[in-house]
Amino acid sequence: MRAGRVVLALLVLVTACLTGPAYGVGLEGKAILSPNTGPYKCFRIPALVRGNDGTLVLFAEGRKPTCGDVGEHDVVMVRSTDGGANWSAPQAVHEGVSSTAHNPTPVVDAKTGRIALLTTRDYNTVWAQYSDDNWATWTQPVEITTSVKLPEWSSYATGPSHGIQLRRGPHPDRLVVGAHYATTAGDRKGGALLYSDDSGVTWHLGAHDDSADPALRVQELSTFERPDGSIFAFARDEGGTNPSTVASAISSDAGETFSTGFHADAAEQSLAVPTVQASTLELRATDQGDRYNRVLLASPTRLGDTRENLTIRSTFKGGTEWVDPGGGTVIYGGMCAYTDMTQLNDNTVALVYERAVNWSTGYIWFTTFTETDIGLPDGNTSGVPTTPDASGNNLTGYLRGPVSVAGKFGTAISLDGTDDYVQLPFAEKLAVSSGDFTWTGWFKYGASTADQPLLWAYNQGDGFSQLWLRAEPASNRLRALAESGGTAVTLATTKSYNDQAWHHFALSRQGNTFTLYVDGTAAATVTGAIGSVSPKRPFQIHLGQRLDAAQHLRGALDDFRLYNRALTPAEITSIYTTNSTTPPGLRLRYPF
Repeated sequence: MRAGRVVLALLVLVTACLTGPAYGVGLEGKAILSPNTGPYKCFRIPALVRGNDGTLVLFAEGRKPTCGDVGEHDVVMVRSTDGGANWSAPQAVHEGVSSTAHNPTPVVDAKTGRIALLTTRDYNTVWAQYSDDNWATWTQPVEITTSVKLPEWSSYATGPSHGIQLRRGPHPDRLVVGAHYATTAGDRKGGALLYSDDSGVTWHLGAHDDSADPALRVQELSTFERPDGSIFAFARDEGGTNPSTVASAISSDAGETFSTGFHADAAEQSLAVPTVQASTLELRATDQGDRYNRVLLASPTRLGDTRENLTIRSTFKGGTEWVDPGGGTVIYGGMCAYTDMTQLNDNTVALVYERAVNWSTGYIWFTTFTETDIGLPDGNTSGVPTTPDASGNNLTGYLRGPVSVAGKFGTAISLDGTDDYVQLPFAEKLAVSSGDFTWTGWFKYGASTADQPLLWAYNQGDGFSQLWLRAEPASNRLRALAESGGTAVTLATTKSYNDQAWHHFALSRQGNTFTLYVDGTAAATVTGAIGSVSPKRPFQIHLGQRLDAAQHLRGALDDFRLYNRALTPAEITSIYTTNSTTPPGLRLRYPF
């Protein structure tokens, strides 16, 4: 239901002659639906999908006779076959006639090419239809209310925004969409998941939860699938007593039940979202061949009486932590509201959003952006020299200043002690978490008595989870620290090895035991029960520099490696004496 919503009339059309910013200027894009087009006073509630043939299909509510939430609304569709440059004329796919047809929720079956569409009438009944011919024709809407709505629910609405097709777990190819409802008894509000295992012909009610009401009165779900196969449901909280304006729930059984009901913990409460629908989109996933996981969130971000400042933000941790909640990339700074996204190609996202001139007139706009536009986790690496990863994991490093010199084995890199360092890529394979690991490498230094990092990983500062190894010649030692949320262990040698000769280190964790080896011999050991040293996403790893660039190595490095296990003393000795490459578990290797 949209009771209490300030009406934001945004409408869309297909036009090439609208006033406003030109397409391609910045990230704002262009209007593709406009007020007073055909019989429609305005268009609202966009939902966007991309077909197997590359066609972009936008659904929206064509509202008449006013822009209010209730009226003789149709669900309409426009299409683009050229990546959003041109759009077809609006076509009604679900005519409301004398009722309100609303909340389009499309989902593409990538296996068959079919697009399934769920809609709602009068905030009460649910309807399903589909297209099998690249969106040209549609089956008539068929009511499925009794399959997806309980009798004790007094109101109901699907989506809005796109649904998903599962790619993991015991039900690959299952279609899943979000919905929300209110109960007859007590008017409790809750969220639900609907699913289809036959490409959208029949639908079933799956997970549903209203247990958080009145703290959270959830509605308008957007879903994404996480690499572990669980479904994350992101919801709007309208009028709950919880200070958060958003909530989330998790299903671990392909949408049939919620393993974690709707809640608003630190991650949700950190998000500055006005009371409005928000959309999500999985962009990267490690189980699909990417280095890291990334899900996008599109929503206004200016709290207050108006909805403004459309911003794209990210989670690299499946919704349990959102990066820089107050930041992100601003698409449009003015009045805006509902959104949806789909992936246009591997690196480009298509976005539709409601954009207003004021609260009674507006547009639905279309734009595209790349991952570079919204910020790559490694920053700008264009033109930076690289060093290859010999582990087979393709984790190429960036040489920010070092130059090649003769090494312990072949070539090495020399760092000037001023601004040189090696930047490792952000990759989940480099997150050692609370598990066993071994870092190894060769180092040579001695021209400076300043503290000089050899390795600095994940985070920095008191109380932050991190791992580092530093040469401290003024204190005549090498010192390592492993920390997890304020609990730390340190290791220190009795020599600094600053004799301008090559020395080998190995820093390992086996359970609660941490050992620092130098030149094949254990030089320091400590035991401490600590958790993950790498919980932050995205994290940074530097060789030869502290993460804040306050300390630098003046010396040389050669053959750095990371193993996802604790190497045995014999294996460490074999690497030291023979440069052995046989120990299993190699995650990274830079021979330089």
